[in-house]
Amino acid sequence: MTHFKNYKPIMAYLDPNDISKLRSYSKDTNIPMAQLMREGIKARLSGGNTFAEGYNDGLTKAISVIHDMRPAQMRFPSGASFAEIVETELVKHMWREPKEDSNEEAGIV
Repeated sequence: MTHFKNYKPIMAYLDPNDISKLRSYSKDTNIPMAQLMREGIKARLSGGNTFAEGYNDGLTKAISVIHDMRPAQMRFPSGASFAEIVETELVKHMWREPKEDSNEEAGIV
């Protein structure tokens, strides 16, 4: 579920033809227009690597779902919750881009 308190409203001017296509696509896919716009902006800001962006979004969503599960709040003797332990492992699998001045290859951390 989207938590709108995490978002700030903006206004965008679109070509009428693009608005029509956006509405139609939104209706056909049952994806809200605002979500489509957020995803488009995110894809553009990701530097063109939409695979990495989508992959990381999936892991981030999984982490969020795990944290929202009541059973995952169970704590181990170390003091860490099940959710925290799983999150630590999932974060290790985030896709990252190499630094510009680095010889490392892009990939999973």
